[in-house]
Amino acid sequence: MKFKVSKHVFKKQNKQHTSINESKIKEKIPLKIKLTLSYFFIAVLPILIIVITLTTQASTSLLEKVNSSNLAYVSKVTKILDGKITSIENITRIIIADMDLNSTISKNESDYIDAFEMMQDRETNFNNKIQSLKFSNPLIKNIFIAKEDEVLGDISFDRTKFLKEFSKSNIFEQAQQSKLSMWYTDLYDTDDLYIMRSINSVSTGKFIGVLVVQVSKKLLIDDLSSDFGSLANLAILDNTGQVIITPKDQEPLDKIPYLNQLLTQISVQNNNKEAPLGTFTTQDGLDVETSVLYGNMTNGWTYLLEIPVNEFLGDIQKIKTLAFALTAIVIVLAVLLGVWMSLSISRPIDYIRQKIKLVEQGDLTVQSKYSGKHEIGQLSQSFNQMTLNMKNLLQEVGTVVESVSINSNELNKIAKDSALASKEVMQAVESVTNGATEQAKDAEKATIIITELVTQFSATEEHFSFVAKATDQTRSASENAKSTLETLNFTTSETIQLSQNIQKDIKNLVNRFNEISSIIGIIDGISEQTNLLALNAAIEAARAGESGKGFAVVADEVRKLAVQSSEAVKNISSIIYSIKKDTTNTEKMIDNGAVIYVKQEKAVLNTEIIFKEIISNMNAITTEVHSVYKLLEGLDQVQINATDSITSIAAIAQESAAAIQEVLASGQEQMASAEQLVLMSLELGNIIGVMGEQMGQFSIEKK
Repeated sequence: MKFKVSKHVFKKQNKQHTSINESKIKEKIPLKIKLTLSYFFIAVLPILIIVITLTTQASTSLLEKVNSSNLAYVSKVTKILDGKITSIENITRIIIADMDLNSTISKNESDYIDAFEMMQDRETNFNNKIQSLKFSNPLIKNIFIAKEDEVLGDISFDRTKFLKEFSKSNIFEQAQQSKLSMWYTDLYDTDDLYIMRSINSVSTGKFIGVLVVQVSKKLLIDDLSSDFGSLANLAILDNTGQVIITPKDQEPLDKIPYLNQLLTQISVQNNNKEAPLGTFTTQDGLDVETSVLYGNMTNGWTYLLEIPVNEFLGDIQKIKTLAFALTAIVIVLAVLLGVWMSLSISRPIDYIRQKIKLVEQGDLTVQSKYSGKHEIGQLSQSFNQMTLNMKNLLQEVGTVVESVSINSNELNKIAKDSALASKEVMQAVESVTNGATEQAKDAEKATIIITELVTQFSATEEHFSFVAKATDQTRSASENAKSTLETLNFTTSETIQLSQNIQKDIKNLVNRFNEISSIIGIIDGISEQTNLLALNAAIEAARAGESGKGFAVVADEVRKLAVQSSEAVKNISSIIYSIKKDTTNTEKMIDNGAVIYVKQEKAVLNTEIIFKEIISNMNAITTEVHSVYKLLEGLDQVQINATDSITSIAAIAQESAAAIQEVLASGQEQMASAEQLVLMSLELGNIIGVMGEQMGQFSIEKK
């Protein structure tokens, strides 16, 4: 018997076929490869993880210990260099603080009677002291003082050319303006360091010249030698990061590629007031990963040490290479073992897979020959039992198909009668639904109107609330202003009293200036008399001839002092006159201020009276606003009751409409179910026909 197969059945079969294809896509990797890879991962991954972890930990630990040791070395060398630099800067301080030396270098040739006196003074107070200081420190090659018109001390280059160029150079200007020591390098065709410092006269404070100390770079470099290997680099950088010193047996460092990182780290340490030492690892602009160690000196220089990480991680790298070689051997062995094991497992599975292929083609008479208690034997027994169960199932399904085919015709007739009755009920319920819906809409409109009314009352209440708050704030501000005016009134009275006291003190100060002017007149007279006496003494000394020379010098000095005293008296008189004039002007301003303070006091009193009236008016406004606010609160309750009543009516109408809608929906579902039942009964008949055809494809008995 043949049946037509419905489209619905074909759709289900297509979906099942699609899901089978998707599962095949997920199982692309064969079992042999999976087993081989599993042996690979189980055998190799733990070894790789252990090797990488151990070598990484060893490298990290060794790097930390080496960096700690190297940092201690850098700290030691930095302190040594810092001590040498400090000793040189201390010598410059000794020279600047020496009073006799300062007096000598502040004199020009015109300040001496003759060349012999100048030579003797400079030999005693300059040359001997400079030589002593120079020999006290082996780093110092030379010390001299460069003035604008001459050089004091010995220099190893052309004196005339140096004096002409140095006084016009930026270095001279920088040293003159700076209060601290300035360091320079590679000047005047020499490979030396130069420390320069301005010298001012102790007596006048005027600039004399620049102290120049020439320092041997070679002796300073001797402390940079180390045993860190041929690839390690040492250098001293200035405060801008420029390389100024490198060891003689090392290639010069023209450029530091990681300079920005170094300067940033030093700046962070300085801002945080941390120790002037640090280290970091970088490969920025370098061929290999390098450990950088540095230490800062008091003059802003940096001692730098570069060590390639491979210098102290070489043995670790050898161990890592050996470990990876052993791992490669283990990988080969694991792959061979995995292939052998996968073949021993996959061959029985392939045999059973071929038997399953026959079952897939409809032959349920096949049997597997594998037996035993192991997994393959159990799988074989399960396969045999499955084919036996499928044969029994197909026999039972054949019996059920015949019974269902008879009952499906009766079901089709009952479903058609049920669909007709459901349609008549739906027409009656639909008319009731329309009336309930109109009633619900009217109730909703009434609710909206009441809600808008409530919103308007609420807005009015909020505005009155804002008015009340603003009035209270205004009253509070007025009270604060009243208190402030009272304080201002009290302060104005005190200011008037203080102004009167200042006026009295100014008058007393004017009287004191008059007394000082009288005393200055007396001093001026004494200066004139002293000048006359000094002139007479000079005349008498000239008459005395050679024996009166010493007395003439003294008389000349006394005359100079008298002239200076007279000039000082004139300057003081001018200053006192100016101060007296300013004091008189101040007295007039204080008198004008007293009048202003009296007017201010009256204005403050009037303002206080006005603020009292404002506070009284604000209290009255607050009382009226609160009265209106209470009336609005009474209306609020009436609005709430009306809204609740309308809302209840709307809710009842909506519930009635919803209940009728549910009845209508239930009727529609019942009618749809009846129609669906008719279709399902027809489809069931088609499916039974298809099942009969499909069962004919299976062989349950051997031919």
